[in-house]
Amino acid sequence: MTKLKEQAMNDLNELNSIEVAKVYELIQFIKCRKQHPQPLHNTAYLKVREALQTCSGSLSDDVYHDREERL
Repeated sequence: MTKLKEQAMNDLNELNSIEVAKVYELIQFIKCRKQHPQPLHNTAYLKVREALQTCSGSLSDDVYHDREERL
């Protein structure tokens, strides 16, 4: 990791002040995200439930019967 930091510092020394400011903004953005991580919202199952609300019967029974037909 130290080698990577050294290379980054060398590369930073070659940038102009505007480019350094952009790198600094990116660093601040990354640090802020680490302190306040976004919660993971997995809502895919809600979309599936909504789509299946209009279906009558049992989905598991349908899958079972379809598999029996293929055998």
